[in-house]
Amino acid sequence: KAVGQVKNATIHGVLNVEQNVEGLYICVYGTEKYEMAEIRISVSGREVVREKILLSPEDIFEKTYPQFAKESLNKIKVSVVYKDQILVEYEPQEEGIPQLAQPAAAARSPEEIMTNEELYLTGQHIEQYRHATYLPDPYYIEGLKRDQGDIRINNAYGMLFMRRGQFEKAEGYFQTALKRLVSLNPNPYNSEVYYNLGLSLFFQEKYKDAYDAFFKATWTNEQQEMAYYFLGLLAARTKDWDLALEFVDKSLIKNAHNIKARGLKAAILRHMGQIDQAQSWIKENLEIDPFDFVSLFEQMFLTGNEAQSAYIERLSRGFHETYIQTARDYGEAGFYMEAVEVLRSCPKQKPMVAYYEGYYLYKQGKLLDAKASFIEAETCCPDYCFPNKLEDIKVLSHAIHCYPQGAKAYYYLGCLYYDKLQFESAIELWEMSEKLDHEFPTVLRNLAIGYYNKLNDPAKAVEKLERAFALNRKDARVFLELDQLYKKTGMAPEKRLSNFEQSIDLIQERDDLYIEYVTLLNLCGKHCQAYEAIMAHTFRAWEGGEGKISAQYKTALLEIARTNIQENHIGEA
Repeated sequence: KAVGQVKNATIHGVLNVEQNVEGLYICVYGTEKYEMAEIRISVSGREVVREKILLSPEDIFEKTYPQFAKESLNKIKVSVVYKDQILVEYEPQEEGIPQLAQPAAAARSPEEIMTNEELYLTGQHIEQYRHATYLPDPYYIEGLKRDQGDIRINNAYGMLFMRRGQFEKAEGYFQTALKRLVSLNPNPYNSEVYYNLGLSLFFQEKYKDAYDAFFKATWTNEQQEMAYYFLGLLAARTKDWDLALEFVDKSLIKNAHNIKARGLKAAILRHMGQIDQAQSWIKENLEIDPFDFVSLFEQMFLTGNEAQSAYIERLSRGFHETYIQTARDYGEAGFYMEAVEVLRSCPKQKPMVAYYEGYYLYKQGKLLDAKASFIEAETCCPDYCFPNKLEDIKVLSHAIHCYPQGAKAYYYLGCLYYDKLQFESAIELWEMSEKLDHEFPTVLRNLAIGYYNKLNDPAKAVEKLERAFALNRKDARVFLELDQLYKKTGMAPEKRLSNFEQSIDLIQERDDLYIEYVTLLNLCGKHCQAYEAIMAHTFRAWEGGEGKISAQYKTALLEIARTNIQENHIGEA
């Protein structure tokens, strides 16, 4: 607001300082009202101007000081002060020659790296930046070849497997790390490995062993918050409410704003019958975080007020993932009835909502009701359903176990496994889904990608993708992918162009598809048609598409010009 180029800003104010032929220009904006604020100007550390001003979001201070027109700017410091508190200040630095950042160095191959520490750090770097062309696995494997018991690498590799949903494999690496970690003293300097082991066991429902691991993890300060939280969950599962409350309180000592722990405590207090205490605690929770949905549902369970359900729906915008996440929080502690109630209050019919409902009904022993929910999940529209949580693995696996005729559960679990780099398992699940429902185009499309990219079977990939497009000839993405596959398998440009011309309305939906069409026109010598197609379409910039349409535009015009020269139309050329 009038400040122009901001030189510095704080929560209190925004400041611009510029030097021009007229003098030193200063403009200040205040984020609240500051009566009797001061502008202070110093030169080489000596204050030469102090002036009272009024600042507020409406009162913007602007002034040019001519006495500083020829003063070296990097000797000047401008401060805005209110009651001896600096609101904002600026002191220019000598520009000099800026040192440019060095380009990132590519990771060396594992064999070239000298030490296990560097192998570990390289693997961690690749994981942290989700590198597109490197995997961390070779670095961890090389490190373990050199030292099978390396604690850090075993822990890192175990975590990698756990994030991929391979909990049993992860457990093995954590156990290997622990073997060395406790070889000299039973309570290690850092108990992170115990905590990670507890997580891998918890996901496998080995609750007794998980309890022991989490308890050992509380030995060191860093792990106490979440280790005590999981101990609280495990105690709640056995309905040992006093112990559960003790553990949760210990978790909250480490982080009083742990919203998951606060919600769990509210549920425990309700189960203990401490209604007044529960209501007081819920009120406190919602003051800290008005979007604590576990506490909001606890409020509903305590009061029985159905209007609360409508309020939750408004607050969550009816977003189904919010209901699933809340149900997960209840399910972790074994509160399956509450989890089902949360899911049944979701206003939208979504596949994963129904699958989770079936899973929590199954955990209560209500097998027929669970199967009914799994059947309902199969009938839900699969569009934009992308399971991606580790808990989803268990839920979808139970759905397949209870209702093996359901094609979609295999499809969803296959998508999740493919994302977790478990390609063979994903392809097997998709193949099973196709056997049960051979008219679902997306599973055929996914199989095509799996066959080509992971099994090196182009013929099978083409067959599946052709069937996928035949089932839905309005899917522009599948048409694009099919054409890419034709290109990779050597189909002639003329044949590919013929495919485009048969679906001319479809290709206008995507710029990348339309550019491929223009490219084919140029490749087939139809340069006038290519130029006309370019001029008839509005293109939008997108990352990865830089220069593509301009290249085809130039190609079309140059080739038209060549033709004109050959026909002796030099002026047109």
